[in-house]
Amino acid sequence: MSIMTIKELLTGKASGYVIPFYQRNFAWTYGEIEQLVVDILDSIDDKKPEYYIGTLVLCPGGENEYDIIDGQQRFTAVLLLCLAIQNSYSGLKAKPITDLNLSFKARRVSNETLKKLLLNTADSISDKDIQNNEILVGYKNVKDILKELIGDKKIAEFYDTLLNKVKLFIDRMPEKTDKNLYFERFNSRGEQLESHEIIKAELMGKLTKDGCDIKTIQKFAKVWDACSELETPCIKFFEKKTKGADADNERELIFKCEWAEYEQGKNSWRYGFNLGNIYRHIHVNKENRQSLLEALEGKKDTANEESSSGAEDEIDSVDKYRCIINFNTFLYYVLYITDNTQDIQLDDKKLQSAFNARSRDKDWILAFGINLLKARFIFDNLIIRNALETTSRQREGEWFLQKAYREDKNDKRRGHLYVQTRFDKNSFALRNNEIVMLQSMFAVTFTAYKDTKWLFTALKFLFTNASKLNDPDFGQKFYVFLEDLSKEFAHERICDSSRKIDNEKMRYDKGIPVYAFNFMDYVLWKNQTALTKTFPHVRFGEFRFTYRRSIEHWYPQTPNEEEGKSKMSLDLLHSFGNLCIIVASQNSEFGRLHPDAKLGNWRHIFNTQSLKLQMMAHNTNEWKGWDESHRDTIAKMEADLVSRLNAYLSDPVANDPEKRV
Repeated sequence: MSIMTIKELLTGKASGYVIPFYQRNFAWTYGEIEQLVVDILDSIDDKKPEYYIGTLVLCPGGENEYDIIDGQQRFTAVLLLCLAIQNSYSGLKAKPITDLNLSFKARRVSNETLKKLLLNTADSISDKDIQNNEILVGYKNVKDILKELIGDKKIAEFYDTLLNKVKLFIDRMPEKTDKNLYFERFNSRGEQLESHEIIKAELMGKLTKDGCDIKTIQKFAKVWDACSELETPCIKFFEKKTKGADADNERELIFKCEWAEYEQGKNSWRYGFNLGNIYRHIHVNKENRQSLLEALEGKKDTANEESSSGAEDEIDSVDKYRCIINFNTFLYYVLYITDNTQDIQLDDKKLQSAFNARSRDKDWILAFGINLLKARFIFDNLIIRNALETTSRQREGEWFLQKAYREDKNDKRRGHLYVQTRFDKNSFALRNNEIVMLQSMFAVTFTAYKDTKWLFTALKFLFTNASKLNDPDFGQKFYVFLEDLSKEFAHERICDSSRKIDNEKMRYDKGIPVYAFNFMDYVLWKNQTALTKTFPHVRFGEFRFTYRRSIEHWYPQTPNEEEGKSKMSLDLLHSFGNLCIIVASQNSEFGRLHPDAKLGNWRHIFNTQSLKLQMMAHNTNEWKGWDESHRDTIAKMEADLVSRLNAYLSDPVANDPEKRV
């Protein structure tokens, strides 16, 4: 096994690297590429002399060639990073990649795309082609990530680190290796344990060492496992009673089964916890009376047949959804809540050292288990999720807040009142829609797990106020908390010392953050009643936050001079009034077109765009253009937008919940 820097890997003349036909396409998402860039930036901050990003497993192929058996996603990602930097940052002196040593065995389009990227001629490719080309999608993601996380000032240091300090282990297989078999084994082998699995094992080992009984250790493990499945509500991992007349089971005992009048006299699940007795109420090692033959043949457990009939058919149904964090990050939140830590960091690579599991005693570990379940139940019910499919309740990709609640249903045939848990009611009686908008604004802005301090702050507020979750006005209090948090983030990022918008920080050439645009859209959404009169065609009420991360100029930086379009003066070009935010897949053609052309080509999709962009499109249509001659009207629009931001930031009612109901 040897070691190579990225520069040695990509510029070595001795070897060509081939991705065989049986390998999948390039599949790294925006988030995975972003995490790689963040990790490299962290290594710079930590002043590491070298940073290893994994292993590249190679097998001799043709003459002077190696087939990539494992590591092609990483290889392709760093190549796209280097090409994007060379193509986008003209001020860099070092441009070492002058030839390609990576090719795809049976993908002509992928090979041609890489050649166009090397020659920097990919901008001529249409948006339709980009959407069907995974290499171009990855390249566009890379460009957006570099612009957002690094920018012009830091790019030279980042590129030098990427080329010379980021390294790969190179593992060369023997020449006669059965490559197909080896690939099969690599892709079916057990994966390396994740940090949270190691921490769980260490904590359970410490419980054993401290004399904790085996049943309690198993119950702790059950809590951990229930909480680790973030895409299934944790309440579903705990048994409930079947009929109203039955004795309370795990679910009722742990989550404090109480009743309250809810919507025209319906009995409903009430939030609450009885977590002091959590380990006493959890079941483990329940006897399964099915025979092995019955299990293999898929026969029902007849001992509990009645509970799976009638009203039970629809019990516990929950739509598929995506969480906004992973379990490692969630563990960080609960760790800091348990230890009451103020100074937090959310780096996955440092989770084990942050836990320091082997130094914890039995009481701390068991208390952590209680906090873990409590925080997870709150998270499931009061933190937004993203729908993975279209249902009768949500559209695919829509943000939603829905809680688990108990609803008993009478089965007239059997005369039983069946206990059910449903997941289709708004989480908050008050301000549910506003809370969804505020949380989704944060979620689409701060996409890296290590940047989700907003979510830790929100979860800690909910955890601290758990006893008040059933108060009729709690939704109002949480809404005020989130609005105040949105203003704190604005003060830190786009305001001056007087806590008003700093016009300099709102400029493209001064590094305006993505948050400025999402914050602006939220304020516009709140002001929709007044704005609808002036902008009747803007879909304020239908607006939803999504992952718009590409900051673009409405009047382009490089207009087509052959069509008689002159450049705009820099003070106006880079001003907030001329800037907008779009999804990354749109920015290829969008960035080069004149506003009139954008309006003509994109009219059919403007109603799904940022509210600020919809308003800019409306004004372009009303003013019959958008260029230097409209300087005064563009400046006036910007002044009005900034005025609305300042009015929101200085709203004295924010701290008076009674006035905001």
